[in-house]
Amino acid sequence: MERPTTVLSLHQMGTSTFPRFAIGDQFLRFFDGRCWTTDASKALLFSDSNFACQEMQRLLMIDYANMPVRRFRAPVYIDLFSHRPVTLEELQDWLVKVSKLLIDSPTHGNGPCDGTLGLTRINWSELEEIKP
Repeated sequence: MERPTTVLSLHQMGTSTFPRFAIGDQFLRFFDGRCWTTDASKALLFSDSNFACQEMQRLLMIDYANMPVRRFRAPVYIDLFSHRPVTLEELQDWLVKVSKLLIDSPTHGNGPCDGTLGLTRINWSELEEIKP
């Protein structure tokens, strides 16, 4: 019997002043750092959504680690309008804070077909200025 596909999602917890993030699955359980619990108060909380997403990817990889992998690259373009010079580092720092790459796996699954896992991330360290 094949295991059901694990679908994970990020849950915003805490307050608007002190946002926290927890990882949940399709069975309404929360990850506590070691196992899954239905008690939301025991969920492992992350202060940064990027770290929570990295942990989600690690958890998803457990079932797929021994499979062959192919990597694809898709460009993202940023047009920056400014009268003052902005360094690449300033732009990268800002992009890390404001960018979220959202995947709707609860609706569309973890990959393009059954038995696949597609993990996405934005590597802002490869950001480079291009001339139009």
